[in-house]
Amino acid sequence: MNPKDAPVPSRLSRFADRLVSKAAMVANTRDGYAMARHTHDCDMLFVPVAGRFEIVDAEGRQFDSAPGHFIWFAAGAAHSTVARTLRQTHLAVYIDPDFWATALRAHGTTGAPQGMRPGSRALEVLSRSMLEASGARADDAAAYCGALVMEAARLGAAPVLQSQRTPARWVADLLADGIAADLSRPLSSSLPEFAERQRLSRRQVERIFRSAFGMSPLAFQQVKRAERARFLLETTDDSVLSVAQQVGWESGSYLSRVLGREWKLSARQLRDRLADRR
Repeated sequence: MNPKDAPVPSRLSRFADRLVSKAAMVANTRDGYAMARHTHDCDMLFVPVAGRFEIVDAEGRQFDSAPGHFIWFAAGAAHSTVARTLRQTHLAVYIDPDFWATALRAHGTTGAPQGMRPGSRALEVLSRSMLEASGARADDAAAYCGALVMEAARLGAAPVLQSQRTPARWVADLLADGIAADLSRPLSSSLPEFAERQRLSRRQVERIFRSAFGMSPLAFQQVKRAERARFLLETTDDSVLSVAQQVGWESGSYLSRVLGREWKLSARQLRDRLADRR
């Protein structure tokens, strides 16, 4: 039987307080998490925090999701979820449909399709803050919940992710996106945290990344730093030291050596190009 033709169980809702707060969050850390096909009587955001997930929507489309993505399901949309890793953590944020529509419109988004989209650093920070506040600080958790809904609505303008990548490619692309989004953050801290969220070892992540991109995560970061530094030197008046620090290098002299090695150019030559265009 086609999944979209199968009978759908009674609607499942944990959104008892929607008339009060317009949104409610449930955190799940259960090992071996699996939820059969079901619906909700409100909109829902599925936000992975740790581990990887296989999600099937009402049309039978499969999504391989992990920290760095989120999925929006409209009210009444059937879906099923299975964790690909034994250990997992995810947030389910239940939202009043009118409130969600208003949040989307506030960001200039109308008619956006439901589905999986790229997350953001802000969404990640808010998710972790919600988890920390959920146990003891109910007011803080509610505030973070509202902020997360607004950030997800902002991201709702992005196209739905539809490519059918392997789980390994998902991991590699997520790490690449994370590196590019925050070039100043050292991999010595971000890579172990990323590996933990994916329930993989650091060595596994590095091997997966090298297989996908043909270089180590550190080499990839250095390439992206150099590209960003050149762009800033060509388009801004920031000092060489400032540009170096913006991309994660402490020394302006190191940036100058990179420019000479990669492009046989000096910072002054790049500045002269900027002056010629003005």
